[in-house]
Amino acid sequence: MACMNAGLHGAVPWCALLAGIFVATIVFMGVPSSSGLNLFFWDWVMIVVFACASGRAFFWLITADDDSWKVLSPNNLGDLSLHLAFINHLASTAQWWPQSPILAGDPLRYPLGADLFNALLVCVGMPSEIGLLWCGILGSTLSGYALWRWGGAVALAALLFNGGVAGIVLLRGADPDAVSEWKNLFLTLFVTQRGFLFALPAGLLLLAAWREETFESSGKVILPLSVQALLLGAIPLFSIHAGLFLGVAITGLVLLAPTSRIKMVRLALLAWPMMAFTGWLVTSGAGGPSAVHSLGWSPGWMGDGTVGFWFWNFGISLPLCLFLSLMLIKRGGNEEARAFVWPAAFVFLLCMLIRFAPWPWDNMKLMLWSWLVTIPYLWSVLLRSRPLWLRLSALVLLFGSGAVTLLAGLDGSPGYELIKRSTLDQTAWILWKVVPDAVIACAPEYNHPVLMLGHPVVCGYEGHLWSHGLDYKSRLAKLNTIMMGEPGWPEKARSLGISYLYWSDLEAKRWPDSKLPWAKETTPSLHSVE
Repeated sequence: MACMNAGLHGAVPWCALLAGIFVATIVFMGVPSSSGLNLFFWDWVMIVVFACASGRAFFWLITADDDSWKVLSPNNLGDLSLHLAFINHLASTAQWWPQSPILAGDPLRYPLGADLFNALLVCVGMPSEIGLLWCGILGSTLSGYALWRWGGAVALAALLFNGGVAGIVLLRGADPDAVSEWKNLFLTLFVTQRGFLFALPAGLLLLAAWREETFESSGKVILPLSVQALLLGAIPLFSIHAGLFLGVAITGLVLLAPTSRIKMVRLALLAWPMMAFTGWLVTSGAGGPSAVHSLGWSPGWMGDGTVGFWFWNFGISLPLCLFLSLMLIKRGGNEEARAFVWPAAFVFLLCMLIRFAPWPWDNMKLMLWSWLVTIPYLWSVLLRSRPLWLRLSALVLLFGSGAVTLLAGLDGSPGYELIKRSTLDQTAWILWKVVPDAVIACAPEYNHPVLMLGHPVVCGYEGHLWSHGLDYKSRLAKLNTIMMGEPGWPEKARSLGISYLYWSDLEAKRWPDSKLPWAKETTPSLHSVE
């Protein structure tokens, strides 16, 4: 509809939202009741902790403080500014498939599902900051339920409290996430990577349905095949990594759980073509040139080659998971645990050997799934039957450091400034007559107001361009030449499709020796290339 209507205008956003509500209702009606599942004391404790952590993270996701927009976590400074750029661009662009606002002229290659939903909310009149807040609350509510349904209290703890022993640096006043690579999953992935707000609950509910349909004696259908295929087909729009993991999980069930083989093969035949199509949309830009090849051989993940790295980052979780995987080899072992733990271990091992994105740290988006899938079996198969003192010791060693890290990340600080509200308002006033898809040359800063308002720029923040695997170096070199005012700059600007140059204190700071006539100005201004 957006393609035929030249954007999300008129009735398109309302129709899309109503269609989404209709489909969500069908899926919700297909999700079985949890009345047969019991809530125990520690379930309630972890539900309350998860609710408090989610409330703190998302109600303060972005807040107004006098003239500033602030974010609670420094992890979210770059990510939230990027999402605001995508949301505002998707809400205003007339090009579908849209161009990338951070690299004008290239198709948008990003799992845009969550940002597209927020763009629809913007189009029907909801301010972006309010939409972000309530999408976060709704997504965390669904995720909390799905985590509990998958693994009870221990699964909730696994997302909130993962970590090795890095939490001890708080005794010296340092930030645990600054001295470790396996960072707190709730703070650095769930809160910042907005696609998880859909992909995590959808993926966990699918895993729980597969487990109950395959290994419970009733043999009843938990989720209709059509609902499962619909969820699987949509997941790559929100998280490619979740789609990859669930594909491996289906394969694992086919190989390791014979009773599920026919069902899983039918599901794969129905869902994988849709997953391939939606995955292609967000990686190749609906027919645009492919992104720079990101896969690479990278043994050791982010490790430094020492045993200390693994203990510092993972503590006892890695040896326990390894022991569990080996323990399941014996004949007559737990078939259910094998069917889920071994594929999860296989994915984790791949992440230790292969780089799935230009930045190896992004492998955590896959490793998260391995950890969440394994932890219920680590508890039920390996730890639950042990003496009380051993269980308590293991839980403290597994989750103690991560609990400290979470508390540090959700402290009572007033937040970190993202941008001045007056700067955004001033820039919006300057650009109010500019066509939404007009390309603007400006400084490649993560929080540049032109970008955050959704206008496509020649080059966005280098950290985003590089981590997304985009080929931007030659364009950035041309941008520097143009903004320096070197000979031939107007011709180079037109060759990049630039319509306007934006000049403010950000540009003056980045190009202090520019020869352009307005280079000494710091008052924001717009200049036509024509």
